[in-house]
Parts: sequence; structure tokens; C-alpha cells
Amino acid sequence: MSVEAPLSHGQLFSWREVERYPEDWLAEANLPSTWDLRGLSGERVTRALRQLVDRHEALRTTYHVRAGGQPVQHVHEAVELPIERIDRVITDPSEHELTRAELLAQPFAMSGDLNWRGRLISSEGAPMYLGLTFSHLIVDLWSIHHLQDQFRALVADPGSVPAMGPAPRELARRQREESWRPRQESSERYWRSVLDEGLMDALPTLPAKVKRNRLELTLRSRSLGGFAAEAGKRHGVTAPAVVMALVAAGLARHLDTDRVTMSLMSSNRFAAEDQHNVGTMNQLIPFVTGVDMRATLGEHIKRLHWASAKAYRHSCYDFDRIAAMAAGLGERPGHDCWVNHLFRAWINYIQVDRRPSDPHDPSPAELEWTPLAQQYGQAFRVRVEVRGGRTSVLMLGDPEVLPAEAMTDIMRTLAAGVQLAVTDPGRALKDLWSAGGATPPPSLFPPELPEPPR
Repeated sequence: MSVEAPLSHGQLFSWREVERYPEDWLAEANLPSTWDLRGLSGERVTRALRQLVDRHEALRTTYHVRAGGQPVQHVHEAVELPIERIDRVITDPSEHELTRAELLAQPFAMSGDLNWRGRLISSEGAPMYLGLTFSHLIVDLWSIHHLQDQFRALVADPGSVPAMGPAPRELARRQREESWRPRQESSERYWRSVLDEGLMDALPTLPAKVKRNRLELTLRSRSLGGFAAEAGKRHGVTAPAVVMALVAAGLARHLDTDRVTMSLMSSNRFAAEDQHNVGTMNQLIPFVTGVDMRATLGEHIKRLHWASAKAYRHSCYDFDRIAAMAAGLGERPGHDCWVNHLFRAWINYIQVDRRPSDPHDPSPAELEWTPLAQQYGQAFRVRVEVRGGRTSVLMLGDPEVLPAEAMTDIMRTLAAGVQLAVTDPGRALKDLWSAGGATPPPSLFPPELPEPPR
């Protein structure tokens, strides 16, 4: 037995984002998690998992498409745990990584699937770990952290009761009530102002499911996140704002423009009542900003921080209404994919754990090209992940407008800029490209550069 309901704004955005993926890239929507089960009985593990599923509608939800292409959600009263159980002798302490990779590679069907699955590994009857994969269609990374915390609490005390936010179905109901109308109108006014200013036309966009050659470059550094945090403190902004501002500067330089449209991934969890939601809440929101190469680093970072802060206030919206508005205002993608058209350059910054990064960590930075980059979607995007004190910056670009040399230079700009934003914030932004003016140390950027894929 199930109940049908419309999608929340976050669910609809995720649906529109994932439906554009080519069929052989659907696994890109997967989010992994590995839970340590050592010392627990199989009975306690199963009981806690069932309690999680009973507690959270997202884990009992399937999506379906009505006639005309409109997606809806079906919330089921009860479902079987989609957990495969395997008992084997474990000789490799890193075998959970193999399980993680195998689960990540299995795509979910967009319609009719629970959009999560797991593999419970035991050794001689004793639970060892649980490998899980969730589709972004039902949860975001924030939600997975909540689920893991609640699982730990339940195996320790089956009667534990966590703080809870509204379920996705309840959010969808609220977002269609009259009381939500002021927020809707405010978001739509903001979007109209962005579209009036004009999107970044130098970046080409693709139709849904169409592939195109892309390059992906990853910079890993144990000190970069520390410098970004120090710069944020010095200028009264956040570490993500520092990174975003420097990426935008590099992009503007290589597109030969003095204004950029950057899109930010918003968690949409600013209200206290949304802090404990388990569902998919993330949405991209764009902002248009000037990039003045004569400004100081400090001025540039603050300007982009406040522009992005304004954007975040309007990041929960009905995507289909915004696409219709854009069409009404004369936007013409030339194809069927509004996600690619409206968010041509975007950045997402994720702090996975609470371990701080050390700006003085001397470990050498690493720069690496991905052999086969994601071959669809926007022409430029950056994903930043801070985990265990190490910052990984993954940059994807269309080589027709951002060749390998440009992408490498944007990474160098970021590395040099985070340090100068701390040590010499009065330097002009243009000095990041002056001869000998901005050479980052090996802990931020390697002196020897890898060859891009051919």
C-alpha cells in the first residue's frame, strides 16, 4: 500500500538533474556510505535498520511518472530491506573499498526503484560492515550523516528518539500552501533579476543525455583548506566563499570577461526546522557578479561572498516554474535541458568531517587528470571535498573553451590566491598572473605538472 504525492522542490530539482544523464552515466547520482558493524549482533543491526526505514519516508519512497512526464512520489507503508547479506572470511583490511566501488557502479532505475541498497558483510556470522549506496534522488549527503548517526544511536539504545524534520511529502505539501507564496514570489523575483542581467554566454550547453568530450583535473592538498579557512577568518567570510571567489577570478580571466555567472549548490537547511530533514534538499542557485582585476584580493573575496550570500536566500524554488519563466523572458537553450542551460558554471563545497586542515602541513600537493571525465552536463563545474584534513578540488571543463592549460592555471590561481589572501590580501587580483608574482609552494601546488589525457 502506498500514498501518491507531488515532489518537494528539492526532489524535483534532483529529478530534473538526474534525468539528463546519459543512460550509461546514471550511477553518477549515487552516494556511498560505509558503516562499521564490528561488535554488533546481526539482530541489533537488522532491528536498527528496520527502525530507520519505518522512521524515514525517504527510505520507503519510489518515483513514478504520470502521463505527460510529471514525476510523483509513492510513499510505501512498508518495504523489504534492500540489503544483500554475505558471510566470508576477510583477509584484506581494505576490502570495504572494493564493496563501495561495486555498489557505486550499480545505477538505480529512476522509476519504481527504492533508490538505495546495501551489502552487509559478516565473517563467521559476526557483522563486520555495511556498505550502502543511496541515489541523490532520495537523499543528500547531509541526510546520510543523519541516518548514520541515528543508526549508531539505535544499536546502542533501540528506544532513542532523534530530532526530526518534516518528511519530503510534508515539505511538498507546505510548499504548495498559501503561506509559502511570499517565499516563492521572492525567489522568482530574484531569478528574474539574474535573467535580466544575462547568463554567461561564453560557455556552451548540451541537450539532455548528449555526451561531449570533457577534461577533469583534481588538485589535492592538505594545506589548501587551512589557508582558505584562515583567509575566511581574516576577511569575515567563509572558506567556501574564498575558494569560490578565486575560481571565479580564474574563470573570468580565461573567458576574457569582467563578469561571471556562478551557481552555488545550496543545502537549503538554513532554518532550524530543516536541519534534521532526511531527504534530498540541494538546489543550485546562480548569481551574476563583476570581476575587477584591479581590486585587491580582500575586496574581491568580500564582494563575491556577499553576492553569494544574497543568492542563498532564494535557493529553494520550483524548478519547473523557473524554467517556464526563463522561456517567457526569452531564454532559448536551443535544446531540451534547462538544467544545463541555467547553471553553466557551478561550484559545490563539502566539509565531510570536522577535522580541521593545517595551512602549515608540508605534505606535497598532488595534481591528477581523470582518464575518462564525466562526458555530459555543464561546461564548467568544481566540486570541493574536505575530508580528514585534506582538500580535493575536482574541476571539470569543456576543452573547446577551457583547454587543459586554462584549467591548470585556474587551479594554480586558487592555490596561490588562498595563500596571498592570508599573507598579502592588499595585492591586486591581477597580480595572481603577473610574472613571478604568485608561485604557490609545493604543499599547495606541485612544481611538476601531469600530462593531460589525449
